[in-house]
This record gives sequence, C-alpha cells and structure tokens, in this order.
Amino acid sequence: MSIVREAVVLPLLFLTVTLLGGLRLGSPVRFVPPPLIAIVVGLLTLAALIQAAVLEPRDFIGAHRKPPERTSGVVVLLALGAASVQVFTLLTPDRGLLHLLFGAFFLIQLLTTLAGTSGRTALLRSLTVLFGAAFVLRYIVLESLYAPTGGTLARVLTVLIEGVSLGALQYEPAAPATGYLAFLALGLYLVGLFLLRAPPVGAGLVPRSSSTAAIVRVLVLCALAGTLGCRQQARVQESGETIAAAGRVSSEVRERDLRRARVWHAPAIDPAQAVLGQNPPDFPDGQDLTCRFVLDHVGGRTPKFHCTLPGGEVVKVKYGAGNGELHGEVVATRLLAALGFSADQMLAVHSVRCIGCPVAPFQTLRCLRQVGWTAVCAPGGFGSDRARTFAPAVIERRLPGRAIEAAEDQGWAWFELDRIDQAAGGSPPADVDALRLFAVVLGHWDNKSENQRLVCPAGQDGPGGSCVEPVAVMQDVGATFGPPKLDLPNWRATPVWQDPAACRVSMKTLPFGGGTFPDRQISEAGRAMLLHLLERLPDAELAELFTASGATAYDSVNGEGRRTEAWVAAFRDKVGQIRAAGPCPGAVTAPAVGR
Repeated sequence: MSIVREAVVLPLLFLTVTLLGGLRLGSPVRFVPPPLIAIVVGLLTLAALIQAAVLEPRDFIGAHRKPPERTSGVVVLLALGAASVQVFTLLTPDRGLLHLLFGAFFLIQLLTTLAGTSGRTALLRSLTVLFGAAFVLRYIVLESLYAPTGGTLARVLTVLIEGVSLGALQYEPAAPATGYLAFLALGLYLVGLFLLRAPPVGAGLVPRSSSTAAIVRVLVLCALAGTLGCRQQARVQESGETIAAAGRVSSEVRERDLRRARVWHAPAIDPAQAVLGQNPPDFPDGQDLTCRFVLDHVGGRTPKFHCTLPGGEVVKVKYGAGNGELHGEVVATRLLAALGFSADQMLAVHSVRCIGCPVAPFQTLRCLRQVGWTAVCAPGGFGSDRARTFAPAVIERRLPGRAIEAAEDQGWAWFELDRIDQAAGGSPPADVDALRLFAVVLGHWDNKSENQRLVCPAGQDGPGGSCVEPVAVMQDVGATFGPPKLDLPNWRATPVWQDPAACRVSMKTLPFGGGTFPDRQISEAGRAMLLHLLERLPDAELAELFTASGATAYDSVNGEGRRTEAWVAAFRDKVGQIRAAGPCPGAVTAPAVGR
C-alpha cells in the first residue's frame, strides 16, 4: 500500500464519513452522537471485515513496521472504527420504534453475515446490499411517506401507520440535502473498504486505474447528482476495434457504402450439400474449451466475454443457463450462412474453462465500463491463473472485416435497406427482399440497429475510409424462433405473412412492435429466390442442426420442444407458407439463384 493512500487518503475518507454520519442538515444544523446500537453493529462490522480478510490489522500495526508507520496504521484503524459506527448512525432513525427496528435489523444481518460469509468479495457484496437496502428504506421510502409536502395518499398512509402502531411508528423527515450527504458518505465508506487491501493488478491486462483523488471526485459528483449513471470513459476494445471516434468514418462515407452494400452471395456449398450440425473442421464438436480472459468491452444483455484461445485467436464466449439465445443463435447463423447471407460463425462447445475470469465476467465488464475503476468492479483483480468453467456456452467468431460506422454501435436499421442501390453496385432488390423474408421466418424481433452491422471485408478497403464491396450482416440473431426466444409453440403460431395474397410481411405483433423492421411487400423475385434456397436444405441436416445446437435440450422448452422432428416440421411449415403465397403481385421473373 502506498504512503499517500495510508497516510492521507484512507484517514481522509473515513474521517469524512465519521463527520457526515452524524450531521443533520436543517434549521438548525446539528450533530447526532452515535447511539449504543450503532456502536455495537459498528464493532461487529469490524469483526466481519477482519474475518473476511478485507481488513488485516497486521498490515497496519504489525511488528514488521517502523514506529511512524505503526502510528499511521493506528490512525487508519481508529478512523475506520469511527466511520463504521457512524455509517449505522446515518442509516438508523434517530428515535422511536423505527430506531429499534432498524437497529435489530442491522444486528441480525451482521450476526448472520459474521457466521456465514467468508471471502473478501462476498462480504463486500453483502455490505453493499445491506447499506443500499437501508438507504432506500430510510431516505427514499420513509422520507417520501413523511414529507411535509406529501400528497393526500401519503398523509393517509402515515396516519394509518401511526394509528395501527398506537403512535409508536413516528418519523421525523430530514432536510432533502441530508439524503445526498448520506449517499456520499456510504459511497466514500465503501471506497475506503475497497482500498484497505487492494489486490495486485496483472500486468498488461487491466487499464491503470485513475488516481485515488480522481476516483473520489467522480464518486462525489455521482452522489451530488443523485444518479448511478455517472460513467468514466473506458478505453477498452471490442474484437480488436477501438470505439474511439478516430476509428469511424464520416456519415457521407457510410451512406455511400450502404448504397453499395451486398446482402447475399451465392453460397460456396450448395444448400443441398450443407453440413449444418457440425462445427468447422478446425473446431471439434462437443469439446471442453480452455482460453484466457481478455479485458474487452462487450455490449448487449446476454452474458459474454472475450477470450484468447491457445493458438492466439480471440473469440467471444456467450454463456449462461436458461438463455435460449445461445442455442437460437447457433441455429440462425448456420442457416443464414448456408443460404448465402453473411453471418458470424457460432460454434457449439460443451463448456468453456476461462483462465483469469472474474466470478461474473459480463457484470464486471459492464461495471468497469460504467465506473472505470477496477477496485470496485473486480475486487479480486484480473490476470490470475485461477480458472472458472462456464456451461452452457457457445463461441462466436466474427465475420472478418472492419465495421463501417459513423457512430458507436451504429449498425444498420432495416428501414435503411431501402437505400441499397443496385445501380451503385449494391444488391438487387430480390436479394434484399429475400433477406427481409428470411428475417421474418426466423422471427428476428430484436432488430435494433446495433444488432446488424455494415462490414468491409478484409482486403476491400477503398480510399478515404470507404469500402470496395461492403456487406450488410445480421449480427445478433439470438432473439429468434420465438417470441421470446427459442419458443417452439409461439414461433410456429407466428405466420410468415401479414397478408399472403399481397405478400406483405410485418413484425408488428412481435416484441418492440416490429422495431426497425417496417411493413413491406415482398417481390415475387425475392419470394421465389428464398423459397428455392430453403427447399434445398435437407431435413436430415435440419434435424442435426436443432439437436447439435442444444435447442432440443434447452431447459426452458416444453416437452414438444425436445423433439427434433417438431422443430423440423415447424420449419417446413414456414417454407410451405412461402410456397403457398406466390406468385406475388407485380411479379417479375425470379433471378437465377446461382448467379
């Protein structure tokens, strides 16, 4: 621990908490001494900190330290003890039955924590939850109920509460600013706990934390603003591409590339010969994969992280039980690729053994992006050789190439497909309609812009950041075969056509009311093209695909969903609906699929 942290930062943090814990704003401003119950639970908190190795007294007053150092350590311990007492003074109502109830609640919770919680991370998490719950109860719920300016309903409720309790449950609201000071004090106290024993940081894996003074300033601003959305810019990467503005193109360049985008290429392997149920030859099926954690930004809501394979390749790992997106995305991407639509490669594995992973990597990365402080988001640090196993899990290999975007996570919206111009080098309208129609077949309802991306394949870079042959990709297709996800009855019950006679499609009945996908009339050329491709897929390979992806073994599917033949039959029913709708109005000659 640095001299500045021990001699200046920690005493300053804990003494500030000690002051704020007893401060009550109002007219007049007063200082409340700690009640006996706060002293008791404060001492219990110190005992829990020592038991869980959050605090190690030897680090501050051990015999190995010089006298001035031990003096400094004594100051830190005394300040910590005072702050631990005053935190509970701050959270406990000053008098009455509520004072007793809050005190009993803290006493029971800390005794339970002391008896059953072991480990630094677990204790800090427990204290954060305890303080957060108490803060909300006192400074939000009680303050709202007993506020002098409260509405009629609040006044009725308080009268009823006092009547039922025979006047025992009374509460004196504090000045509004007291809640902000309480939020600040709790934040500073938790910061101090995290700084007591900071674990070593793995070289090269964790961005250097801001200075302690900068961290405190950020927390103070967050507290005064009363928001948890305060964030610090984190210079992290996603799949090797920085999110810095310097890596983007101008809006004009993106617009030109979008007009020239391709959505379909004749597949290298005829769909009739496609192998859908197996990983590529360089990635054996059903393996227990081992990789090393990479500190890269991840978005979305599905738990995920980046990991380096033994050969040096960086892949994205998606994990988590009870998430149909993992299996649905394997099915959807393999179908897209087999039909000639560009897609990322999704690989099925038995499990992923991640070296250096935190307990909850996705939540840790989100915290780091929001806060920018490793000590808060990953108290155990990164870079250790400890391994954690994640199952179920799938591996994502991104389609090679750079994203073409003028803003972060810009992607493309489905209504923007109208701007693709065959005369400018883009896909013909039939190809675009075939993509639209297949998105409806899949039920791609979570189709916000960032779930698609405009890609410049490797070797296709043009002058000024442009691209010779840009590709429009459906990037995140896990929210499919539903709604919501991987739900056979709902997917089967959702028709392909809004109006089969007019060949109109719509996603208005799906979640988000269709999202970025507007109602469209599909051309006969687009309908015939997709139908020809789908009819060539063998039933045997479709059955292998639904089985190998884990779709039939997914915990949340019903009994019918565990039958492979039921999935294949539902898929063939979708194909039948496309066949029965033709010919579409304004029919034109369908293009040759192998062009």
